[in-house]
Amino acid sequence: MKAKTRKAGGKKMDKKRLDCLLVHAPKFDNWYKPLGDYIWINYLPMGMFALADNLDRHGYSAQIVHLGIEWIEDHAFDLIAYIGKTRPAVCALSLHWHYQAYDVIKVAEAIKAAYPDIFICAGGFTASYYHQEILEDFPCLDAVIQGDAEEPLLRLVEQVTKQERALHKVPNLTWRSDGRIVENEAFYCATEADLNALRFTNLPLLKNYKTYVDYFGHPFMWKKSFSKEANFQKLSIGSKTFPLAIGRGCPMTCTWCAGSVLSQRFITRRTKPIYRSMDKILESIQEALSYGYETMYVVFDPYPDNHDFFIELFAKIRENNIQCEMVFECHGLPTKPFMDAFHATFPHEESFLCISPDTGSERLRRLHKHCSYSNEELLGCLRYLQELGVNSEVFFTYGIPGETPDDLQETIRLKRFIKRRFKNVRCIRVLSIEIEPGSPWHMDPQKYGITHDRTHFRDFYRAHSSKYNQTYSSLGYFIPDYFPPGNGVTDIRGFEQALQKIKCRHFCFVNPNARRSGPAWTGRLFCNVLAMMDRFKRKDAGEEESHPLYGGT
Repeated sequence: MKAKTRKAGGKKMDKKRLDCLLVHAPKFDNWYKPLGDYIWINYLPMGMFALADNLDRHGYSAQIVHLGIEWIEDHAFDLIAYIGKTRPAVCALSLHWHYQAYDVIKVAEAIKAAYPDIFICAGGFTASYYHQEILEDFPCLDAVIQGDAEEPLLRLVEQVTKQERALHKVPNLTWRSDGRIVENEAFYCATEADLNALRFTNLPLLKNYKTYVDYFGHPFMWKKSFSKEANFQKLSIGSKTFPLAIGRGCPMTCTWCAGSVLSQRFITRRTKPIYRSMDKILESIQEALSYGYETMYVVFDPYPDNHDFFIELFAKIRENNIQCEMVFECHGLPTKPFMDAFHATFPHEESFLCISPDTGSERLRRLHKHCSYSNEELLGCLRYLQELGVNSEVFFTYGIPGETPDDLQETIRLKRFIKRRFKNVRCIRVLSIEIEPGSPWHMDPQKYGITHDRTHFRDFYRAHSSKYNQTYSSLGYFIPDYFPPGNGVTDIRGFEQALQKIKCRHFCFVNPNARRSGPAWTGRLFCNVLAMMDRFKRKDAGEEESHPLYGGT
């Protein structure tokens, strides 16, 4: 990093005052029939630990506060009161996922109203994509950091803690200056050397980090009426799961993904993937294990046809006798050498591969997925995994541009065949896709034949102000000719409701065991049981949920 390190002999800071408080606001209010009220976006962006640690190593005091964790530990937690005690010079809010749009802005408004002198910024993919609009529409934010934030946040804290600020020197910064919005020309994009200088595992910088380690798991939601133990046991894969940083970037363009190379060219200005060194990855694994994690979760697979990097990494894990499990999300089909290496390194049933054909239609797969494959290739891969004894989860979607009733039937048939034929496919999940800012079909809806109502940041803010606009049933788009004429579906809400009926009939995977899925009819039955239990519990409680933004009110 190029920013200067604060010298130990320099100006002494009040130990109770933070230089930077990093705040993660999940989407706190969500409702879905089988879950009831739940919290969404509970995993931190994996870069937040690196951001805080980078500040700490350069002599600036930093802490991460996760508002979901604080509510779990103390329903009366008051962020504003906590800020009054720590009085940070900078509050940096994570706005990576669009679901956070409403909650992040409400947090920023509350902080600015109570402490107008605190410098408030936001960062992450969603903030980066809408950096100009956010500052135009929401005066509670002083700045947005675009793209990779390690050096920009360090430089920002360096300037804000000076008596005379020079914010024009901070790369990637869009900020307010004398009533104008200024976008600095200097732009930072992390290199492999920069990634290797970062530490992604300084967990004690997160307030109440033990709760994060012990109870926050895949697949990411948190049911408000459950205890910590019940959430972990009933709604997660049952293993303490750490998101492992392997690298950044993607060379592919899938139509619905805002992490595609097309999107990253202007969000982060990264044009090709970069990797951390294997030694640094091994250090992260060992340190995560030392905090109590059991399973490493990898979502970085930029070159599915060439897995040499991972094959070598897995060999080093074996050579170092590192004992852990792994969940690996495949962006294409895994190669046989990769599957062999995965089995040799992670032989237990808790480890598994995630494979996403997305649709039973090969035509649609070619249209939407950069790294496509045939159904026979998919089935061949699943057969080989079964021979090895490696577990997998398979993911489909529905309601996508170009899909016809025949395509939908292909997905239904393929899903059923996989369920009957492959016992090592422990779960088949079918999820709708909510439109993402910066994804190809968001930026060019006409090309893909869709209509959406989320062009601007304020549209996402409005959508996520409702607890009923949540990831399992809200889409934000409409395909006018998806259903036959005369069916009554004429707008986004009607389209969402019609697709939800399809999901309930054919694709419901709700199961008493979150690690498994069964036939759709058993999912519907269990869903109704859960909903009835939730109604009785809410009626008996007779109280409103508290909200961490406003100190339990």
